[in-house]
Amino acid sequence: MKLDVSKGFLTPATQFPFEADVTLEPQDVNGEMVSFDTVSISGTFLVLDDEIHLKGILRTVAHGACAVCLEQADATVEVNFAENFEQNVDETEAEIFCYTGKSVPLDHMALTLVMLNLPMRFECEGECKSITKYHLQMNEDTMSSCVDGSPTQRPFEALQSLLKKDEEV
Repeated sequence: MKLDVSKGFLTPATQFPFEADVTLEPQDVNGEMVSFDTVSISGTFLVLDDEIHLKGILRTVAHGACAVCLEQADATVEVNFAENFEQNVDETEAEIFCYTGKSVPLDHMALTLVMLNLPMRFECEGECKSITKYHLQMNEDTMSSCVDGSPTQRPFEALQSLLKKDEEV
């Protein structure tokens, strides 16, 4: 998907609103396939000295496997962005996007922003019974030794006595 920015070159330093929809291919993320709903991008663009500035918000829903039960889990991705596009830039070496002519390619920017804002792991929303069992087990495993009546262990208590002996000398 390319965004036509030709009117920005006619009146530089003027903000123009835009809306665009981008379709992303499913991506392999740490060995798991993640698919995406249509990415909705809206905001403004302006042209300054052959540099195009895009500012706005990107929204989509990512679909992956729940980390606990492996059922489908969804994660809403909503990102505020401010990106710059320049001509004749090597995108692999610069942290800036490239454009040619009077249009800006939005596919690479959308993919980059979505991938950088995915959750570390997908989890079901409420209906996952495995996740409730997992949280219960985690609560039992991380229970404090004070709760079960075990004496508090102080591994550095012996060092305290050495410090007192040193003060006496």
